[in-house]
Amino acid sequence: MLPLRRLLALLSVLVFPALLSAQAAKPLDYYLPAGTAYDPKVPTPEQFFGFQIGEWHLRSDQIDAYLRAVAAAAPDRVKFEVVGHTHERKPLALVTITARDNHARLEEIRTQHLALLDPAKSAALDVRGMPVIVAMGYSIHGNEPSGVNAVPLVVYHLAAAQGPAIEETLRQAVILVEPLRNPDGSDRAAQWFNQHRSLTALSADPADREHNEAWPRGRYNHYWFDPNRDWLPLVHPEAQARAELFHRWRPNVLTDHHEMGTNSTYFFQPGVPSRNNPSSPKQVFELTQKIAAFHQRALDGKGVFYYSEQGFDDFYPGKGSTYPDLHGTVGILFEQASSRGHAQESDNGLVEFSFTIRNQVLTSFSTLEAALALRTELLTLQKNYPRDTAELARASQVKAYVFGDDGDPARAWALLDLLAKHRVEVRPLTEPVQADGRTFAPGAAWVVPVEQAQFRLVNEMFVRRTQFEDNVFYDVSAWTLPLAYNLPYAELVRVPATGGALAAPAFPAGKLVGGHSDYAYLFNWNGYFAPRALQRLHAAGIFVKGLTSPLTAVAADGTRASFGPGAVLVPVGMQPGKAALIRSVIDTIVREDAVTVHGCGTGLTPQGVDFGSASFVPLAPVRVALLVGDGVDPHDVGAAWHVLDQRVGLAPTLLDVAHTGRARLDRYNVIVLADGRYDDLGETFVTNLKRWVRDGGTLVTMGRAAQWAARKELAPLEFVGRNAPEPAAATAGRARATPVAATEESSPTPRRHPYGSASDREALRLVAGAVFAASIDPTHPLGYGFTDERLSLLRKNTILLKPAKSPYETPAVYTAKPLQAGFASEANQQAIAHTAAVVALATGRGAVVAMPDDPNFRGFWYGGNRVFFNALFYGRAIRAVRAGDDFDEDDAN
Repeated sequence: MLPLRRLLALLSVLVFPALLSAQAAKPLDYYLPAGTAYDPKVPTPEQFFGFQIGEWHLRSDQIDAYLRAVAAAAPDRVKFEVVGHTHERKPLALVTITARDNHARLEEIRTQHLALLDPAKSAALDVRGMPVIVAMGYSIHGNEPSGVNAVPLVVYHLAAAQGPAIEETLRQAVILVEPLRNPDGSDRAAQWFNQHRSLTALSADPADREHNEAWPRGRYNHYWFDPNRDWLPLVHPEAQARAELFHRWRPNVLTDHHEMGTNSTYFFQPGVPSRNNPSSPKQVFELTQKIAAFHQRALDGKGVFYYSEQGFDDFYPGKGSTYPDLHGTVGILFEQASSRGHAQESDNGLVEFSFTIRNQVLTSFSTLEAALALRTELLTLQKNYPRDTAELARASQVKAYVFGDDGDPARAWALLDLLAKHRVEVRPLTEPVQADGRTFAPGAAWVVPVEQAQFRLVNEMFVRRTQFEDNVFYDVSAWTLPLAYNLPYAELVRVPATGGALAAPAFPAGKLVGGHSDYAYLFNWNGYFAPRALQRLHAAGIFVKGLTSPLTAVAADGTRASFGPGAVLVPVGMQPGKAALIRSVIDTIVREDAVTVHGCGTGLTPQGVDFGSASFVPLAPVRVALLVGDGVDPHDVGAAWHVLDQRVGLAPTLLDVAHTGRARLDRYNVIVLADGRYDDLGETFVTNLKRWVRDGGTLVTMGRAAQWAARKELAPLEFVGRNAPEPAAATAGRARATPVAATEESSPTPRRHPYGSASDREALRLVAGAVFAASIDPTHPLGYGFTDERLSLLRKNTILLKPAKSPYETPAVYTAKPLQAGFASEANQQAIAHTAAVVALATGRGAVVAMPDDPNFRGFWYGGNRVFFNALFYGRAIRAVRAGDDFDEDDAN
């Protein structure tokens, strides 16, 4: 029987047959230090795969198999473990590499290392005898493959190299290798690059199909999210596993290996000095600068061109180099010009895949060299971090933050759960607190004290920053979490009475009030998971109705409760054959959806409409199509897909724009057009879409899709300034930020500005991910479930949607002073004020809903989710109202 290693190598040869290539395979010493002696028991990458690194793009299963083989061959140095799984159930691996003696006491080392963060224990610790902890992460963007393909080389060298130098490195360091941070995206990219590779000669033409991936490309995870924006919101399992690993070890250095445009060179941090996050310790940036000297020497030694302190920043804490900085870990971003395939022409000559891999190997080793040389400084930074953080916390004028559940324990739980994952201390409020014009009550409010170990991160989570040293942003400029969750919160100048620190919160259980009923059940729509509850009923084939007017109902046990518009009625008496099924589904809803359900024995209400009123409208099962494909923004449509699939339990049809010409639109009653370019859609489809809306469909449009809908006369939407010209798409990976046309000045004579000031001047015209306050109408179908008019939305473009002509068709408008957090110039703030956040136009028997931006931003904008859910489930309740008409009771008879 063949040994496992030989069998896997044979399989690799069968998958990738040896064929003549225009570029000869590079020898091992092209990548690794020449003259190194290696342990022959450890297989080289070439021995294992049957080809040299750089000849083919490795899949996640191949890398996983190789790392397991190395761990089996070198158990004294290498430990392999799985720390999580992706959405596609691919393993998220961790390879721990250190000396044999360190492995024997690895848990002791970890515990002692974390003790540096505890002032009660750290004083007795001497950092001079402690190993440095270095975490190295690769290719969080799946189509930036030089990182993951460098991993086998880096691990092989650390596992198999012989001699005093490597022994000393492993004695003084514990190295944590995250080989694939985004296996789902990496495999998508590897498949593309390999299947389009010419076999007898490589095509380096940038126009070749190999170098131009099909939508949505391999950058993203399963749901087309950018995983390098998820370090803070922790929406996806990859980020959650990564956060758990980070806090399990709190490394001294963390690397983040990326790629950038083919015509670039190589970047390493520090980034732009004026765009560092102000909550990060200055010592982190000083050490980043010192470490940079080691990268400089390594790249200079190979004649590689590079740059630093330009283009990239360390500002948004949801990125892989900023989040560590806030914790006293030196986070380092690397960006390699990408071959986007196997070889591609560039402004700097031919970029070969092997060359890009080698540079990632070089900076992996230069990071290790720097970490050893600066070991005591890095460990001292960690030891001093709690003291320095405590001093900042004591100096803060804000002493605590308080937030409430707003009548929806599910949204509050989601924020509490996120805070727990980030090790943020939270305490239950035990006395009423008056702040910012509202009362926070015990049992429904929580306090985050400022004086805690996570002060720096807490400050970033809750701050409403609107003033900045530098007004240019690589990503968003705001991310205030209570605003994202649309929960009321306030800053406090004293810490109120609280209970003890909370552990990880349990998911809130709903209640069944009045017991089971053979007549009807009723539940409110304000719970975040009420749409999931409704979807459960629809999936079971149960007939339901939705409330459009408020009422007070009496449960079977005599309990009275108020129900607002959007409440869901389950009439058991109208479908007695399903009584047992309804009972079972109701039990699931109470148990799993944090919804309180009332079992009612009568339809006669003491206040408001009765159960038989026309104010209850039938709610048909929702059949959703999301348009996807070329031109559509993967981030926005992916966020819609994710919230429907993961939080509602509704599987939408992903309808490719290329297939719309032959699609049967009558299969759907909701069609969603996320932000994107739709001008390639044919006129036949537009005609069919108009008819579909008139026949009762709900069309939901976001961003540029709303502008397209206006140009195609799908609805009489109007915009401030330019309508037909679309804002230019932003560079991939950056927040879309487009100029507000309404702020342009007209002049009969040409204006001149210094050419060198263009970047700063144009930045003032942008809205690059800021939070704005809107007022929403809770009586409108799109406002159902909101308990007041408060709504915060993140904007990453400057599309200005005018309110509808009818005063009843603009359910949400931006306030007079809308900016809550982030950067926007005074001119842009004034331009956005009083514009529409949502317009809902009845068209025939259907409706068109328009939003200038994405309500589901990055999957963690829970307040915006509510508007999106309402558009889907209650869009058919939108009816035209003739402004100015008086209601005549005779018309109702």
